[in-house]
Amino acid sequence: MTQLVEVPLAEGGSILVEVDQAVAEPVVRGRGGGVDVAQLTEPLEAMLAGLRPTAEAVLAQLRGLAESPHEIEVEFAVKLTADARIVIAHAGGEANFRIALRWARTAEGG
Repeated sequence: MTQLVEVPLAEGGSILVEVDQAVAEPVVRGRGGGVDVAQLTEPLEAMLAGLRPTAEAVLAQLRGLAESPHEIEVEFAVKLTADARIVIAHAGGEANFRIALRWARTAEGG
């Protein structure tokens, strides 16, 4: 069952997010049309800040390769749960991360 969760933004305003699980703690209030909406207190930006250490750790490991690539692309899906948690979700199969490393050949034949 899905539910709507109202997530505040740091600069004011809010967005509605559809989530899969029921909310245990946040206040639920009615919205026009008989729709119940749970309200979170932590701003979206604060929740997303938790992703930074993950991205930095992946990049640090890839940049530390003996033959460091010229381009690094890391892609992962993010899921917001009803209890204001950010989860790295599966996207297109079982893998949580899709990593692409690119090296450019040099004119010297490298």
